[in-house]
Amino acid sequence: MDSNAKSQLNGIVSDLRQIASRLDSVAASLSGIKGVGAELCAERLRESARKYRSAANTLNTLD
Repeated sequence: MDSNAKSQLNGIVSDLRQIASRLDSVAASLSGIKGVGAELCAERLRESARKYRSAANTLNTLD
């Protein structure tokens, strides 16, 4: 992989990790709200964050 492609890949991985972090932050905020709907939304956000991290980790293994 050339340096330009590696740089772009690193940028994508960084963006995916930032999105995951923001999703976790929103999920944590929702967890403080009472109600089944809020907790369900928080869990779905955490699940999405895990998937974004998984994608970032997979992309990080590419050479």
